[in-house]
Amino acid sequence: MKNTSKIVSMAKEKTEEKKQKVINTINEMIANGEKVTFYSVYQKAGVSKSFVYNNKEIREVIEQHRKLPIKKAQTKDAKDVIIESQKRKIRELEKEIKQLQKDELWKSKYERLYEENKRLEKQLEKAYKY
Repeated sequence: MKNTSKIVSMAKEKTEEKKQKVINTINEMIANGEKVTFYSVYQKAGVSKSFVYNNKEIREVIEQHRKLPIKKAQTKDAKDVIIESQKRKIRELEKEIKQLQKDELWKSKYERLYEENKRLEKQLEKAYKY
């Protein structure tokens, strides 16, 4: 009898962990402005369809949030943060482009000087042969 009670308690713990994971997933979806449906919740949380439908607490939370409108509008602050982040990324990429162009310029100068050096070496060889 002791063995089964341990198994039952472990199963209850596992169920409670899954339930908390699903509720956290629902909260994240709400925070991200995503639509909360049974399908989206069990897909995103990585649990079975029956777990979501059969758990009374989760079912109530999903049904409650299904009725709420999806928050689509971003705040001005959020847009400003995104814009600033994009501008910063653009500046970084422009710096990288300049550095690559500079490196390419040095490469072409090196190749040109290398060829000139080879040509001059050949001229020297000819001059010393006479």
